[in-house]
Amino acid sequence: MFDLETRKKNTNNLLEFLTKILKIFSDKPEIAGLAVFIFHWLCLGIPLIQIGVGKINAIFYLSCLIWILIFIFHIYFNGCILTRLERKLWDTNEWYGPWCFLFKTVEFYYDNNKISRNFANNTFYCWGIFLSIYAIVRVLYHKR
Repeated sequence: MFDLETRKKNTNNLLEFLTKILKIFSDKPEIAGLAVFIFHWLCLGIPLIQIGVGKINAIFYLSCLIWILIFIFHIYFNGCILTRLERKLWDTNEWYGPWCFLFKTVEFYYDNNKISRNFANNTFYCWGIFLSIYAIVRVLYHKR
């Protein structure tokens, strides 16, 4: 289940399944991609805001769990499955999901003007380490 070929097959099967489901709601892949984009940002943004500035309560811990699952899925699928779905629907390889705005800024200063997949993954892993440390520090220094 965790070997590379199986993960690739599972990723492609999931992308095909989700694409078929989205065709029920819209025949236009651009519109379906926009719906995935909005869903993607909500799934990341709301828990992130809660971890960043919300009260430490059950919702905080649920948000931490959501982000842990995001990182697990990111490792399993070798990238974000929602970003892959957006790329498939929009028929582009230039899209990096929520990181796109940061990466476009970095590309401006990057020698060959193209972010590598390795750079994108390493950025995400560094973000995971930072977010984990930040959440742990918030919990440890929380006044009860």
